[in-house]
Amino acid sequence: MKIILFNSDNQVLDIFLSDDIEIKGDSISFSGNTLTGIRANYIIVNNEDTDAQIGDKIPELLKEKDQKEKYVKRDQADVLTEDVNQLKEETVNQMTAIADIYEMILGTGGVE
Repeated sequence: MKIILFNSDNQVLDIFLSDDIEIKGDSISFSGNTLTGIRANYIIVNNEDTDAQIGDKIPELLKEKDQKEKYVKRDQADVLTEDVNQLKEETVNQMTAIADIYEMILGTGGVE
């Protein structure tokens, strides 16, 4: 993978090669190195997707191949909160379905 840092004019500032990438907040860790306080734009793409060099312009087509979301390390508490919220929503939906079935049975006379 290539981590490509670029400025607001889409000009490549630096390129790092690594397959061991982790993004947490404004830090990128890769191959035993860490970049912190990243203020430049960056993308993470497959090595074969580009032969860009420092100083080149990043085409929009390459930006569309960005894979950084794949490397974002999510906080465990956030993951658990999302899971709990999803389970709550599913429970509400199931309870609503059960209530609808119960009303349908009572509305048609139910079991005699």
